[in-house]
Amino acid sequence: SPPEKPAEIKKKKTVVIDRDLTQANIILGHIGISRDNPAYYAASVMNYILGGGGFGSRLMQNIREEKGLVYDIHSSFSANKYGGSFRVSLQTKNESANVAIEEVLNEMKKIMNGKVSDSELSDAKAFLTGSFPMRIETSGRIAGFLVAVEYYGLGVDYVNNYPGYINSVTKEDVLEAAKKYLDPEQFILVVVADKEKASIVENKSRE
Repeated sequence: SPPEKPAEIKKKKTVVIDRDLTQANIILGHIGISRDNPAYYAASVMNYILGGGGFGSRLMQNIREEKGLVYDIHSSFSANKYGGSFRVSLQTKNESANVAIEEVLNEMKKIMNGKVSDSELSDAKAFLTGSFPMRIETSGRIAGFLVAVEYYGLGVDYVNNYPGYINSVTKEDVLEAAKKYLDPEQFILVVVADKEKASIVENKSRE
């Protein structure tokens, strides 16, 4: 029988691991999307715009480039057959950990409450379709790709259909995916930092 789907996160949970570090290492995450969900492609485009697109992403532009709070930040969906996860990973000074976390949540809320721009949408599509051939540029990658296609039931024409799936995503699709698959109210937050300097508001800590 297939494994049970991951249990839903019913509330915020914070775990602080106290370490003598000069910077805080932070991961915020919650339940994501399964690979066979038709909204997977809209979620992929949305994530690229939010935090998966390197220096062009909203998280990077706002929290690193404009506010100078983080050294590195990115978001990702890990879509599996029986559910998946969404997470944001970042590193910042201990003293700015709380502010950086709040900015992440603000960016999640922002993309949930307003359509992305034309340029954000076109840039995301161009990258996701343009980088796709690199997934199958070696024999090893081709083998892994074919296994995934079979495992997830994506169809024998998936390599030809993928660009169309991405290019068909609209601003409305991105907004709907953000509203449905992001949750800035219920998540698990893990912080590895100097506990005293970071001053994270916690409901569970581990020394």
